[in-house]
Amino acid sequence: MAPFGPKIGSVPPTLRHKAALILRQAGWDLPPLPLVWSPRMTRCAGLFVIEKDARGVWRPEIRMSIPLLRRLDWPWPQVVCGVRCHTPEEIQARILEHELLHYKLWLDKVDWGHTDQFRRLAWEAFGHQSVTHGIGQEAA
Repeated sequence: MAPFGPKIGSVPPTLRHKAALILRQAGWDLPPLPLVWSPRMTRCAGLFVIEKDARGVWRPEIRMSIPLLRRLDWPWPQVVCGVRCHTPEEIQARILEHELLHYKLWLDKVDWGHTDQFRRLAWEAFGHQSVTHGIGQEAA
């Protein structure tokens, strides 16, 4: 079975469905957040950002890179977050898990950077052995 379960009919699950499944499997009851595909992100595969809206309220968002995460010509396997991935779907899952960790820690009102707590939670929830993606131009 694919990392995100079977396709519903002939339509693959959306990024929002994938995130909801990851959160549910981790046992985290968190509110949904905007998830967008970015055609301009070429140096980083995924990004958790917080920006103020027009009313001055801080809003979280996860951005995923179209150029990097929809590539099919990677040499396989690829190591992402310290985990060996064999398909583009597995790469997308690892990146989304990583960004959702930032989101969870931000909601918990703790330092949501690549701290020891982030590292521990990444290992416990997803088996990540690294706090970097290793996709794009960032260091592995």
